[in-house]
Amino acid sequence: MLQGIGAVGLLAGAATVVGASVPAQAETLPRFTPRGKLKRRPNFLVVVVDEQRIAPVYESAELASWRENNLLSQKFLRSKGMSFDNHHIMASACAPSRASFFTGQYPSLHGVTQTSGIAKSAIEEDLFWLDPTTVPTMGAWFRSAGYDTFYKGKWHVSDADLYQPGSYNALPSYDDSGLADPRLEQVYLEANRLGAYGFEGWVGPEPHGSNPLNSGSSGPGGRGRDRVYARQGADLLKDLKDNERPWLVVTSFVDPHDIVLWGQLSLAQRNLYLAQQLEGSNVPTDLFTADYDVTSNEDLSSKPTAQASYRDTYPLALQPTKNNTAYHRFYYQLQKTVDENIAKVLEALQSDAAEYRETVVIYLSDHGELLGSHGGMFQKWHVAYDEVLRVPFVFHNPRLFPTAESTDMLTSHADLLPTMLGLAGLDEETLRVRLRASHTQVRKLPGRDLSGFLLGEVTESQLADAPVYFMTDDEPMRGQTQVAWNGTMYPAVASPANLETVVVNLPTGAGGAKERWKYTRYFDNTQFWSSPGSKDVQTIVSGNVNQGGSKNATTTVKVTNPRPGQTGPSPDQIEVYNLTLDPTEQNNLANVRRYRTTVAGLKALLKEQAAKKRLTPTQQPWSDGSPGRFVYSKS
Repeated sequence: MLQGIGAVGLLAGAATVVGASVPAQAETLPRFTPRGKLKRRPNFLVVVVDEQRIAPVYESAELASWRENNLLSQKFLRSKGMSFDNHHIMASACAPSRASFFTGQYPSLHGVTQTSGIAKSAIEEDLFWLDPTTVPTMGAWFRSAGYDTFYKGKWHVSDADLYQPGSYNALPSYDDSGLADPRLEQVYLEANRLGAYGFEGWVGPEPHGSNPLNSGSSGPGGRGRDRVYARQGADLLKDLKDNERPWLVVTSFVDPHDIVLWGQLSLAQRNLYLAQQLEGSNVPTDLFTADYDVTSNEDLSSKPTAQASYRDTYPLALQPTKNNTAYHRFYYQLQKTVDENIAKVLEALQSDAAEYRETVVIYLSDHGELLGSHGGMFQKWHVAYDEVLRVPFVFHNPRLFPTAESTDMLTSHADLLPTMLGLAGLDEETLRVRLRASHTQVRKLPGRDLSGFLLGEVTESQLADAPVYFMTDDEPMRGQTQVAWNGTMYPAVASPANLETVVVNLPTGAGGAKERWKYTRYFDNTQFWSSPGSKDVQTIVSGNVNQGGSKNATTTVKVTNPRPGQTGPSPDQIEVYNLTLDPTEQNNLANVRRYRTTVAGLKALLKEQAAKKRLTPTQQPWSDGSPGRFVYSKS
């Protein structure tokens, strides 16, 4: 029974939810066959940060030196790890990306396509969270194999908060100063809201929304959730010493996501601890080379129209933001802050030398950040630029990697789960059969198992230049609350605003040398129309909608099969870059005559990759081979 349920006023029905969330009994672990330096089945510590990009090509020498000397947790992980320097996300933004790398599948299958916030609430009719009985998560895969699995920190894959009765106000687990409330934390622990997703130990609420105490580090005095997540992660690792079973622990942090809070309105109101975080900061002022000025002042007229539309809508949908040095420095200060919190977790792991040697630590980010690049865009939506797609990805273990190693080969978040299963000596097909007893969409994982490369069984040159695929249908500026801070309605980002991308190495250089190419298709996905696959109706009311009185409105309607005079889906728009010759992605080659053959080949490759990886739900039989059916009784 939940302790203190009556005191906090939760619904009596919560007890039923708790019972439904009790995890299935862990399976018996299969025998482990040693591979190279990996002598026993490893533990896994997955460290997730939010919105950290890999260093862009226009990073200054001063910034590179500062990162080396200040982001010490990341430096430590790289010092005895393999860094994947050309690693890409599967989807954007927050929720779609997290649901993707935690399931190993793309949003087209798991259904988490939208990020809540801005114009969308967490209960919007076109916003879907991951259902625990559909696509299994990393926790479900490993728990089904016999691992003990735990989650601490930001989740953002399902709506896991405990709500106070008669409202959508999430139950906090802290007091009004942001300090942890042990009694409320215990309520979350016993509610076990992620149990059905294969994870134990999660404490909400999600670090999301306008409450400063739900930020990473921007609450009063610099308080926020990341300090709490560091403490929870460290305590858990200490408790797991001498654990009989191998374990999987996820510690997920918020920062540097707090960069989204910076803007002219929030700075003026001073209700968030933003500029104060720069007081005494040693982040340099000379952060970028002249190439940054070129990209930040870029003319977007040759790019898909959604990009300029997104840039122009951003100040209304969020807040006006000056693209200046203080803004840039704040982004890197947040990276230092979260790095210091991660250090507490790593110190707890290292406190037991034997346990540390048997643990593979994985470091990654859910997506990157534009930070004013490409014509002055912020955040991560409606683009496929490297600032958003390329993120850190490191596998750390002192036994496997006595010194720092790195690779430039193309990899994807889709490779995370297959690689972890490979390192654990777990057979994917065997686990798929087992998981079909509890999940309806257990499909072959589209990513690659890179464990052979990590263990030295396969060299980089032996691996094919496999392309990586990216997709996003996330439209956070389209929803039931398209109302700006000044009370006026803003239009959704101009279509086509849905993207899919392929990145690949091709022998197009001198003498057949490999060059890296990126092809992105912008299209109008009718699945996300107001009437999916049929009709799209959008209405914008003029004037201040917060004030009473009559208003004028403009309604636009699109249909899938337009008659004369009607509007149909927006035609596709394409952008193509040779990243080897144009690493800042300035020159769109989609319509350049001399590249017609290459562009045609990339178009075909994108179609092929989508067919392989952009899976959609199918009706599946249960694990015993018979059709799934529910038996109802009158009892």
